[in-house]
Amino acid sequence: MGYDPFEDSELANLPPEAYGNVFDTDGPFDPDDNWLRAAERDDQLTAMREWFLARYCDPAHETPYNGREGGYLFIHGGPYDPGDEIPDRFSGIVDEDLIQGVVDELVGEHGDAWAPINHTPDDEWDERFDFDVSARSAPLAKLRERLAQAKKILGLQGDAEAKDLAMKLVFSNSIGVLEAFLYETVYYWVDNDKAALESIVRKLPVFRDEKITLGEMFERQKGLVTHVKGHLQNMVWHRWDKVVPFFKLGLEIKLPSLKAFDAPLQKRHDIVHRGGHDKAGNSVQILREELDALFVAIDAFAFEVDKLLIERADKVAVVDEEFPDF
Repeated sequence: MGYDPFEDSELANLPPEAYGNVFDTDGPFDPDDNWLRAAERDDQLTAMREWFLARYCDPAHETPYNGREGGYLFIHGGPYDPGDEIPDRFSGIVDEDLIQGVVDELVGEHGDAWAPINHTPDDEWDERFDFDVSARSAPLAKLRERLAQAKKILGLQGDAEAKDLAMKLVFSNSIGVLEAFLYETVYYWVDNDKAALESIVRKLPVFRDEKITLGEMFERQKGLVTHVKGHLQNMVWHRWDKVVPFFKLGLEIKLPSLKAFDAPLQKRHDIVHRGGHDKAGNSVQILREELDALFVAIDAFAFEVDKLLIERADKVAVVDEEFPDF
């Protein structure tokens, strides 16, 4: 595996509304301009820095060096200067002093000659993280089992501090349960339905527009399922803009609205990435009623998705009966 531009990324510290490249399942981070204008100073700095680092890197990572020629050979384009690229993207949106601050920071790290990052997706499948979803109904059954286990944790005895921690952990885990359901659902159809796999590969830009040589064509075809499953392994399943196209374009169903999970996702972010505190430093409070409502919303969402997929499967079966292969 090559250079990973997101190894030390702070993108996880930004809320879902920060992302502007909706439905672009392949492209680097691009902030939503309306969100950016109104964002807090620290988030503006993070967004600009992460925008640049998603596109450019220290040439030592991606660029050959020729001592006789006196430096790096920018064979993929460049060099790129933060002092040119960042103002060109963010002037008129963010205050100039903040822009200059990010420019100065980046120039101080690696100078004013940066190389472009290769954005070929890392879809290497890792067998260690594989799992079995052999039944169509398994994702919904597993979701309900996991929610039931989470509710048992809330019944454990302890002092107020321990109960508060348990509430936060269960709340955070609940979003993970939803993510697992989405992942396992797509995984099942990729692994068990040739039509769904073909639809995903033909329609999603991340696969449809992938560049391969003629020499790679037959090997890629033989390993197509594994290739797609590798992409699924590397996805962030609470990035709704990444998830929705798999259902809309690949499985050909319209997901129920995910809007109800935006606020819980922000709370989960504060619990996981800010030690249980919000941006102002206040302790995140989770009420039992709030958690129960989240359980209900997750179960209802998953049930509706499962229902839509059953209806889709029934329609496909009818078409197959009416138009059999000759």
